[in-house]
Amino acid sequence: MNRAFRPQRLGPLLLLGATLVALPARAAITPGAREVLDRYVQAMGGRAFLELRALHTRSTLSAFGLKGSTESWMVRPNLHASLTEIGPLKLRDGFDGTTAWRTDPGGKILTLDGKDLERLRASAWFDAEGYLLPDQGGGSVAMTGTEQDSAGSYAVLEITPPVGKPRRYWFDEKSGLPVKQEAKNDQQTIVGRALAWRTVAGVLVEERSVTEIAGMPANTITLTLDSAWVNEEIPAALFAKPAEGGGEPVHWLGTPGVAKLPFEYRGRHVWVRASVNGGPPADFIFDTGASITVIDSAYAAKIGLETQGRQQAQGAGASGGASFAQLQSLRVAGADGDGVELADVKVGVLSVNGVLGPFFWKDAAGVIGFDFVVRFVDEVDYDRRLLTLYDSKSFAYAGKGAAVPMTLAGHTPVVKMKLDGAIEGDFRVDVGSGSTVDLHGPFVKQNGLDAKAGRSVPVTGGGFGGTFTSRITRLKKLELGPYAWDDPVVSLSEATSGAFTSEDYAGNIGNRLLERFRCTFDYDRRVLYLEPGKKFAERDRFTRSGFQLARFGDTVKAMQVLPGSPAEKAGLQAGDEVTAIDGRPVGPMTPDDVTALLDDGEPGSRHTLTVKREGGERTLKIRLKEML
Repeated sequence: MNRAFRPQRLGPLLLLGATLVALPARAAITPGAREVLDRYVQAMGGRAFLELRALHTRSTLSAFGLKGSTESWMVRPNLHASLTEIGPLKLRDGFDGTTAWRTDPGGKILTLDGKDLERLRASAWFDAEGYLLPDQGGGSVAMTGTEQDSAGSYAVLEITPPVGKPRRYWFDEKSGLPVKQEAKNDQQTIVGRALAWRTVAGVLVEERSVTEIAGMPANTITLTLDSAWVNEEIPAALFAKPAEGGGEPVHWLGTPGVAKLPFEYRGRHVWVRASVNGGPPADFIFDTGASITVIDSAYAAKIGLETQGRQQAQGAGASGGASFAQLQSLRVAGADGDGVELADVKVGVLSVNGVLGPFFWKDAAGVIGFDFVVRFVDEVDYDRRLLTLYDSKSFAYAGKGAAVPMTLAGHTPVVKMKLDGAIEGDFRVDVGSGSTVDLHGPFVKQNGLDAKAGRSVPVTGGGFGGTFTSRITRLKKLELGPYAWDDPVVSLSEATSGAFTSEDYAGNIGNRLLERFRCTFDYDRRVLYLEPGKKFAERDRFTRSGFQLARFGDTVKAMQVLPGSPAEKAGLQAGDEVTAIDGRPVGPMTPDDVTALLDDGEPGSRHTLTVKREGGERTLKIRLKEML
């Protein structure tokens, strides 16, 4: 677990003297804040606290309905490492002063960059108590006021690191100790509380702490200290990034180092076939935006998969419940037997189909996520409907596309993209999205895009965690690497929770944009190769009928009828059962059949819908038109 999410534990100090009283005038600290920190140093152990240079702790971890353990090591000025084991998960991370790294649930070693590296550097500064240096270690400290509650009175400081986001600390005015810390991790607010302390070698160490994520009570983490060692010798190798690779070996079912997997492109999502624990193949969604491979909860019950714990997980819509499981094997293969197999795969288990199934007109057994995707160089050829997995160590790109630098946002690839020739942002590349570009609410407000937008249409979208609202409009231009095109359709998010409220990233790039290219994701080298395909020059389309259908068993219903759309003018209402289109029964059709006929149909063309409403049947006539 990231130490940044917990109340500030003792960190190695970079102090040049034994007191904070004689700070130079250039220090970026307010007088009131200096007094609070002086008192804090004395409360923590005075000189013994100032002479702290290394700390090693071992604690019991309670979270997600599970018990586990976490061990952490710190050495001044900014070395950090930790090992956490809970349920089926075993996670490690480290920072050697320059390079930050972590393991994914499958054990693969990953180098951190982008916002992830920024957060780790900030955490190292906080852990090292850099704000106690005479010059605050390049950061700043300000007194923001005092607060009271039934337990006492508190001095509140805002502490800003040299890089990264500030944190707020509440110091008890009676004891001088920090009792609460509040930090931001993108759109999430994380609150840590110190509940008890223990004296070790003359300094105080947190004995019990609780960390909460606002709005996600199921994710509360409690740490109870078992043992602590002050100023022991800790080898530098403990903090260094281990050798590349890691994780369970890949078993190639055909040609070693390459696997070619045909996929179904349904509802603008990539669907592959996968087998769990040697069972029959089932349909999975391939998703570069999923942090972990997921098994649908109903499918997990069907195959008798045992689960552990309970966690709140976040998706595009909001958050929802998830548990954990461990698979003996996960095989992703085509009908000809070519593919790959991984052993000992840790997965999340949650309801995938509650929201998504009706709109895809079929259920998914799960989602192939980051822990699988990151083990390969992944080439998604939308034109040929072919997913090719390459061994990352031996891969050498031989295509004609452009190399676009990418970083990782935890687990999702991130690239820079420019809007309307002037507005640039960092965008997550999400093969699990059927949109062109979803712009996050904070980015929309920051750049005044809601006011600049021309004609727009309100829509309701769906993702893990529920539904969310957006306004669909057209921008003038998008630029990604050396490529550009005009009149893109984008969504301006109005979500109030979930991934689309991200403050760190401008938005998500989805398959309506990615299908213009053959996309090759090289995670180890942090490069996205884009090679224009057949759809590269096509103008983005928005529905010309203005309604969306969802299937519930054998019944197909209109779930959303857009205001001012041809469907609304024809008299279609949300909840109507649609039985036929142009005289063809809807039952044998697919969502893509409907899209080709009505959403992408020629403007001015006329179509009929046969619908049932309140026990009666009627025929509605729709004339398609451009809505944007």
